[in-house]
Amino acid sequence: MTLSESVPVPSSRREFPDTWPPAEMKSIGRLTGALYLLLAIIGGAAYFLVSETLIVHGDAAATTQNIVSHEPLFRAGVAAWLVTALIDVVLAYLFYWIFAPATPMLALVSMVFRLAYVAVHAAALTRLFDIITLIDQGAATANPDQILFLAEAHLNGFMVSLLFFGVHLILLAAMIARTGYMPRLIAILPVLAGLAYLADTFALALLPSTSAISGYIDLAVTMMASLGEVGFLLWLLFAGLKTATPNRGPD
Repeated sequence: MTLSESVPVPSSRREFPDTWPPAEMKSIGRLTGALYLLLAIIGGAAYFLVSETLIVHGDAAATTQNIVSHEPLFRAGVAAWLVTALIDVVLAYLFYWIFAPATPMLALVSMVFRLAYVAVHAAALTRLFDIITLIDQGAATANPDQILFLAEAHLNGFMVSLLFFGVHLILLAAMIARTGYMPRLIAILPVLAGLAYLADTFALALLPSTSAISGYIDLAVTMMASLGEVGFLLWLLFAGLKTATPNRGPD
């Protein structure tokens, strides 16, 4: 036997325990809920106050006038989108950290889908920075068609990113059901939100924007996504997570 064979070599890889201690589980659950609430507030403001208020679909002149007249608000909205991307990266890891002890493969795949969502939306955000460049160059009012194209290109990229986010939420629901860290009934909430985002993205691809059914789909998606995500984050924030014996099966 050689010396290298007789001396154990410490592994740099962290081994997760089967479950986290109860106090640690509750604390990390509430921290995750607090970050999720912050994400909802900042992301909601960026979407509804900027992307939905300043952009007038199909009207390049009005969109350009809105953005130029409310430049500080537009810039703040872009900055808010950047903050949401950073929070999403942290949440992706936190959910992995929570569920990896019990469902390592699902936790990893779920994290990959959430990070893919962040990456796709971050790429779409470069369109808004292109608008900022035009503003800085004093060329925004002279190029209204380009401003509208860039603004709508960002929204289209965001809609594509929601496809990955929806899959992440459905995988999150599967992990909740399997681990018992939250009541299984709560798993319905991220499933609702995930299915809503999937439906929204596919509706954008399959249905004309002028279709009468599109309005009903938008309303249903908004209600399902809001109920699912807000309900889920409030449970995390106020109830936290509990230690439970995972229902282990093929991962």
